[in-house]
Amino acid sequence: MISAIVDGILLIALVATTVRMLTMHRELRRLSSYHADYQRIFDQTALALDGIEVSIQEINVKSAQLLNALGSRMDDARELIAEIDALTREAKRQQSVLKAELKELSKATAVKGFSPTRDDLDLFVEDAAADQVVTSTLKAATADRGRSQATIHRAQAAEPAPARIHRIDNTLQSPFRTVSMNQKDNL
Repeated sequence: MISAIVDGILLIALVATTVRMLTMHRELRRLSSYHADYQRIFDQTALALDGIEVSIQEINVKSAQLLNALGSRMDDARELIAEIDALTREAKRQQSVLKAELKELSKATAVKGFSPTRDDLDLFVEDAAADQVVTSTLKAATADRGRSQATIHRAQAAEPAPARIHRIDNTLQSPFRTVSMNQKDNL
């Protein structure tokens, strides 16, 4: 009888152990499937990180190229600004010389009652036209510079017209002369 009770207790313990083992076996299978999913996810993450690394390298290369191109464009822009500044300074210098000439001429005409001739007026009109040509050439060069990537130098911008030098009749003994940039006359 005691052996039957012990056998019953052992049988119940065996059934309980079997049930517990079956539940553990199910949990291990589930963990194994989770492990496979985790492994797949980690592999995909490694591939994605490799792709990101390649993308970063491409971005670095393209950025270096862009910086080099931007640097050369900035150098070209600085050169163009220097040319424009030089032309502006030269135009201001010529303008001040012309103002001084006009002032001297107006003083001389006021003193002697000089009236300007048609040739004198044509001379000043040609000077204004030359100034407009220089201004329009600068504007065109600046506009073309923004649209194209080619560097524009003075020799490429436009063929300069031969210089035309006029003399003012020096009846007032003035040391000033006016120079126009249209054609060169024989002196």
